[in-house]
Amino acid sequence: MLSKNMFNKTGLLSKALRKSCGMRLARQMRTENGSYFHNPGTEPLTVATLGDVIAETAHKYPGRVAVRSVHEDLTITYEELLNQADSLGCALRAQGFQKGDRLGLWTHNCIGWVVGCVGAARAGLISVLVNPVYEKAELRFCINKTKLKGLMIGDTLNNRDYYGMLSTLIPELRTSKEGFLKSKDFPNLTSVINGGKEKFSGVCSIGTLISNHKNNADITKYGSEITPEDGSLILLTSGTTGEPKAGLDSHIGVVNNVYFSGIRNSFNEGHPVVCIQVPLFHALGAIVTLLSSLRHGATVVLASPTYNIAANVDALCAEKCSIITGTPTMYLDMLQYVKRKGELPINLRVALAAGAPCSPQLIRQINAQLKVESVKALYGLSETTACVFQSLPEDSVEVVAETVGYTTDHCEVKVIDDKGNIVPFGTAGELMVRGYNTMIGYWDDPVKTKQTLRDDGWLHTGDKFTLSEAGYGKIVGRLKDIIIRGGENIAPKEIEDLINTHPDVIDSQVIGVSDERLGEELCAVVRLHEGTAFTIQELTNHCKGKLARYKIPRMLKIMDDFPKTVSGKIQKFKIKELVESGKV
Repeated sequence: MLSKNMFNKTGLLSKALRKSCGMRLARQMRTENGSYFHNPGTEPLTVATLGDVIAETAHKYPGRVAVRSVHEDLTITYEELLNQADSLGCALRAQGFQKGDRLGLWTHNCIGWVVGCVGAARAGLISVLVNPVYEKAELRFCINKTKLKGLMIGDTLNNRDYYGMLSTLIPELRTSKEGFLKSKDFPNLTSVINGGKEKFSGVCSIGTLISNHKNNADITKYGSEITPEDGSLILLTSGTTGEPKAGLDSHIGVVNNVYFSGIRNSFNEGHPVVCIQVPLFHALGAIVTLLSSLRHGATVVLASPTYNIAANVDALCAEKCSIITGTPTMYLDMLQYVKRKGELPINLRVALAAGAPCSPQLIRQINAQLKVESVKALYGLSETTACVFQSLPEDSVEVVAETVGYTTDHCEVKVIDDKGNIVPFGTAGELMVRGYNTMIGYWDDPVKTKQTLRDDGWLHTGDKFTLSEAGYGKIVGRLKDIIIRGGENIAPKEIEDLINTHPDVIDSQVIGVSDERLGEELCAVVRLHEGTAFTIQELTNHCKGKLARYKIPRMLKIMDDFPKTVSGKIQKFKIKELVESGKV
């Protein structure tokens, strides 16, 4: 059910009422025929755009700090965020951007990223969240795939030179007029913007664009063009082919996912200060943490431009953070860091673990060692905006440790076998999802969209799950051939294709092997030509500069032949078993 009246609604049901009413309604909606569950929610969906609901928050809390960037030593209030975002949005429209044009955000965590994302939403543009560690080939694919009209970059870091890489990819950039780029290889890209303070030839400064368009009254006209069903964000997700798929999520999907997710994380209670550890291009960083915080009026803390455990812990203490989100790997690092440092003034109310499967032992360690009042789990996909399952406020540590949470509001889930039949509760199968939060589709890829999203609205997750009668999900494994290393989704084929270009390599298989800190570590298993040798250093050198660093395997194994089926298909799971058992 959709209700226009929900747009201005600020009253919230009490926790006790949410629990009793929500659980009762949801249980009425389950089926006796097997693993199907529907949570109809206790509140109607909000029919609004992302730009509208953030403006609503800004009008409600104008002087409250929206973002505190520790590493930039910058603080921006909600009123300032809205004004800067509206000015940037008007500046881009003045440069010729039209409704639905794509603005790529290719930079580290910074206030410019936030202003860019909100500005795009306010002006009717679609933000494309680009991994800041992409190398040239990956960036080239992304620009062309989504037909970016604009690209925001960041100031130069010690290990990231955005402008240097981009100017080698686009040689016309250095001599082009700001906002009027004409590139032979990227005909759609007309504007490059720096979200920081450095000046680059051919690049617009975000500060100048904002300053030149302070009279941003036209934003109302641009906003009126957008409907809640329009596309809002594109998240790039690795596919089994190795090329990223560009999942397009709607305004209504983002607006409601951040609302209901935020309530379960208690972003709506008091004035929480939320520490973001995850890169903002990631759904956990952008949607579950940043935009959910902005929807509910929380203050977001950006401790460091890139992941830095010391900076994150320092920010927890200095900025008095009450909520933190992160991947399991980040929490492992934090536990080890805090153990070395001893007693620290950390006072966390909520710690959310998501982005990769989290072990029950780690959930219990977070609760015990960090003395967090409430540890929570979450499961979602870029294709489902973000959240599908999430812990409820009243869930015990044991429930959080053993499940990924309870079905999110207004969402249907079911578990099926390989023939498409619903399996009994507690039986493993593929998780399917249907609801307001499923993506519009993969950008410019109807074939892959149809493979993932059925005509009846059910979306294939490719993940192996069990579902309880109470509506809680549990990850059993992954059906799709994706490796999750420290929260990053990695497609093996892309890496294998590159390794196979080495003259000494006949064939390669990249697998994920169990790793205590990262969840999985990349291992390349190769077959070599007779009389040749191949070392891990040679492998690294071969991949360096062609793949993002996190995609380069840290382990190398040599095999004479790969196990295969009768039909000749390589059995990757058997290779994994041989490596993890020490037989290879």
